[in-house]
Amino acid sequence: MGLIADTIGDALNRIRNASNQKHSYVLVKKSKFLARILDILVQNGYIESYEESEDNKYFLKVNLKYYEGKPVIREIKVLSHLSRRIYIGYRDISPFKNNLGIVIISTPKGVMTTTEAKKLKVGGMLVCSVW
Repeated sequence: MGLIADTIGDALNRIRNASNQKHSYVLVKKSKFLARILDILVQNGYIESYEESEDNKYFLKVNLKYYEGKPVIREIKVLSHLSRRIYIGYRDISPFKNNLGIVIISTPKGVMTTTEAKKLKVGGMLVCSVW
């Protein structure tokens, strides 16, 4: 197995693929940054929960959420990559999908949604969008 440099992109792709295949959970590589992203997804109702994997301490078990047999996550898209980072100022933040989805942003005050960042008047690097 090759080295996975972009752990966030890999984790979000795993979540999207497992959700589309209607798996009950998926294992993703553990990191503090990813744990904060998963906290935001739990708070906004996109996933049930996550926990440390019982089999391997280097992975997190993400329990996926479904509504009437359909995945709650319709689309999850990585916005910034290792080779191309996208930054946004708080003045440029606008509603995503008419407030039906969220955009997660990494700011100097931590990882948060763009609506929280706009309230705190901080900008940062766009991480992903979810709806």
